[in-house]
Amino acid sequence: KRYSSEKSHIQGTSKLALGIFDGMKKIHGMGARERLLLQIAVLLHDCGKYISMEKVAECSYNIIMSTEIIGLSNWEREVIADVVLYNTRDFDTFEIMKQRDGMDKRTYLLVAKLVAILRLANAMDRSHYQKIQGLRVVLRDTELQVILDSARDLTLEMGLLRRQSEFFKEIYGIYPVLKRKRNA
Repeated sequence: KRYSSEKSHIQGTSKLALGIFDGMKKIHGMGARERLLLQIAVLLHDCGKYISMEKVAECSYNIIMSTEIIGLSNWEREVIADVVLYNTRDFDTFEIMKQRDGMDKRTYLLVAKLVAILRLANAMDRSHYQKIQGLRVVLRDTELQVILDSARDLTLEMGLLRRQSEFFKEIYGIYPVLKRKRNA
């Protein structure tokens, strides 16, 4: 609210991101605390628009890093800031992050996992119109089937999801596939 983020987009993206996270429990190895970090990253991913529409990711990162968030450790705040930063920016290699931030391998993998989920969720509400009313996630062999409930045209979202799919596959080893619910 403080940074004039679009509430409906944040709520829609949060619902999608947490739905994907919950549907992937069998393979991602993360728990309730990591889910909370993802949820906070979604809430803050656009806060940088308050400062600059051109450098949203960098400004969001700076806002998060310069703000104490009650209940989170400095390490958790850094994870959230990195997830927000790499939501729209090319993901750096481990060597670059280690040299720049002193990041360890465990943190790097956590950030990568959360970024992959946030990118998918953000792509699914790219229009900011909350076209997707619900989703169901099904793991099938080498696919993560995301079954969407929507009566609206999803051409934009489907196209953007394809762009985010490669990174997701690189991180999780499975390919996300959007499918529409049969009666939608």
